[in-house]
Amino acid sequence: MKVCIFTENHLKGGVDTFLINLINAWPEPEDSLTLMCNSSHPGLETISQKVKRNFVMKKYNRFYATKLAAGQDNYGLGQLFPVRAFFVLSYRFLQYPILFPWYVFSLSLKIRRSEFDRLLVVNGGYPASLLCRSAIVAWRLSGKSTLGIMNFHSAAPIAQRRYRYFEDFIDGLVAWSSSYIVTVTRNCLDTLNNRPAFNSYPHFKVIHNGIEDPLAINSRQTTKLNDIPEQNPYILMLGTYEPRKGHLFLLKAFQLIHHRYPDLKLRVYGYSIGSQKEVVSDEIERLGLEASVELSDFTSDTFDLIVNAKVVVVPSQEYESFNLTIIEAMACGIPVVATNVGGMPEVLNGSGAGYVCTRDDPAEFAAAVLKILGDSVLACTMRSNGRRSYESEFTAQKMAEGYGELLR
Repeated sequence: MKVCIFTENHLKGGVDTFLINLINAWPEPEDSLTLMCNSSHPGLETISQKVKRNFVMKKYNRFYATKLAAGQDNYGLGQLFPVRAFFVLSYRFLQYPILFPWYVFSLSLKIRRSEFDRLLVVNGGYPASLLCRSAIVAWRLSGKSTLGIMNFHSAAPIAQRRYRYFEDFIDGLVAWSSSYIVTVTRNCLDTLNNRPAFNSYPHFKVIHNGIEDPLAINSRQTTKLNDIPEQNPYILMLGTYEPRKGHLFLLKAFQLIHHRYPDLKLRVYGYSIGSQKEVVSDEIERLGLEASVELSDFTSDTFDLIVNAKVVVVPSQEYESFNLTIIEAMACGIPVVATNVGGMPEVLNGSGAGYVCTRDDPAEFAAAVLKILGDSVLACTMRSNGRRSYESEFTAQKMAEGYGELLR
């Protein structure tokens, strides 16, 4: 098969990890894989570095997919509020009457001339990218002999009233153009009930995200699975600095943990836009935790960070469809404490690899972390349970075989 994987993305994070693991674990070595992505995506370098399988990366340029239009231009005009407001407002007015028809028309011509015979659209959420939705409609209109697959990774909200007619129309076209609509948890799939055009759609599929085995990739580190070093102990959070990820909530919980374990550190890594990281830093200073909390920028090399952590924490306060950090920790045999947000309980509950806590209760969250820190037998059991759950449910091979089978 000659497979086109189409995406639009503006943040480093989970979708990049999904793409890397999907391509690396693709089940058929003779298949040709091409990733089509906006050239402004900050995660392209990470994808290129971490994908080991032969593939082709094609970058496209669309005006409203540029850093300037997406509000990610950190220098010059992109910092001016009138410029950002212009792009937001112009996109809002043009997306349905002008951009969607143009995207579908131009993409259908490009697809018709291509050698691709399969399409997988990877959308960070739903509806999310207008280009992604346009791509799957364009694929059908191009005359290809197969329908494309629409994959999405986050919740589908109710369409705003003023846009509902247009959104229902596009949703109907997406359903008409898709052989399958695939998402990562049952919880995430259920949110499509908010979109009436999908109420009678027959071909939904849930395929859990999976990752390559980090212990196999980093074989030199496998001895650390049951030998977590005691010096400089820390708990770890990996996540963009956007408010929904729960940094401020975590700091409240960590303040309680810090009273019991004053030498314990909280280490945070993530991608930041604008002043997001500064907001977290200001709260750390307000709580007097400067000596115990380390804020760092995004890193793609997370294995050493995870495998040496006492606990991996996922304190999200708003919807999370899956959260790959949970299975990364499971694969490394590190206990997890997460909030009961979105699909995270579906991933963690029943695994015995950690605790799921109430979203808005920092005391409960702190107590769960303290319970793991204070009971070495429990922590060891959770490490083993997490590893076992990863091997049975969340490998990259299992995930890639699921997508490969649907495309075939």
